[in-house]
Amino acid sequence: MKIIRAFKPLIAVAKNGEIALFFWMHVALARRWLDYTMKVLTNLGGVYVTAGACATTWVWPGVPRSLPLSMTAAIVGSHLTVQVLKRLVRRTRPYFLLKNYRPIVRPLFDNSFPSGHTTAAFAMAGVISAFEPFFGIIAWPVASLVGISRLYLGHHYPLDVLAGTLAGWLSAFISVRVFGV
Repeated sequence: MKIIRAFKPLIAVAKNGEIALFFWMHVALARRWLDYTMKVLTNLGGVYVTAGACATTWVWPGVPRSLPLSMTAAIVGSHLTVQVLKRLVRRTRPYFLLKNYRPIVRPLFDNSFPSGHTTAAFAMAGVISAFEPFFGIIAWPVASLVGISRLYLGHHYPLDVLAGTLAGWLSAFISVRVFGV
């Protein structure tokens, strides 16, 4: 019990830092052109884009069979991981708790932790870069921009995005190890 009490100040500082970073991304950087840009970028980690990417790998001529298997496993694995963690952690989204929230998009009502869009984007980036490192040069920054967009739009705290990044990367890593390159 003493150990837990000893970490309380550190946890408070970390939480305050996370909230400060959230407000810097969501409020201080606010620009009309960024509002539009981030709405577009965030969709790159959405279900339609990720499902479309998976479907494309299955029908694209000349693609090794291990690519669609790895991509599908990584995306499905990332979605399952996100749903389990959301139910376990049950973190409320920032716009329901914090003042000075800037409504840019309509609010989501499921839990915040981890970011599903970020998880899916990093799962795709991991598989893409494993199969074709040249395209990884594009995929990793795009996945990062998806995570940044989730912060900017106010859907997630920084820790949600970080957890999504790690979960997506891990999902891709496992899928590529299981199905090969």
